[in-house]
Amino acid sequence: MNLINEVQKLECRINSKLEDNHIEIRIIESKDEYEGKIIILKDKKVIRVFAINMISCSQIDIYEKDKILEQGLFIDNLGAWIFNLYNNVEYLYVFYGGELNRKVFTKEGINKISTGTTSNMSEERNKGLMVHRKELDEQPKVKGYLGPMFEEIDYGKIYLRYETQEIYNMLSA
Repeated sequence: MNLINEVQKLECRINSKLEDNHIEIRIIESKDEYEGKIIILKDKKVIRVFAINMISCSQIDIYEKDKILEQGLFIDNLGAWIFNLYNNVEYLYVFYGGELNRKVFTKEGINKISTGTTSNMSEERNKGLMVHRKELDEQPKVKGYLGPMFEEIDYGKIYLRYETQEIYNMLSA
């Protein structure tokens, strides 16, 4: 059993989440057991095709027309990744440590306490340079916290985390 077969097992669950958009996917294995394709259909017509390459036992890279769209995506997050392509995405900001410990902010809430934003690194990514994830482009910075850092992707949501230096050190030890 290879990774592409594991991704194919997710196809039915992913399609059930995309039903309201009239979108469905097909995951096809290529001759090379480490490669495959994701075909996106809307109203039964092909609208996009992605190439996927296995990079570890649980992660894939996703390409469109030889351009990398996603690196190191855990296969369990594939459905949420595809769902978020066709639906509005809400960013949620989760804090660890300090006076904001365990608080979760929406974009509106975090903008009230923001001290600036991160850089937009899309140009560098387009050149193939390894920089932060696209979800971290132009995101709020908060005084006293490291971050933002990518935490997780969900259906319609992307979670970014902020940590105090103390929490970061504890988690990194």
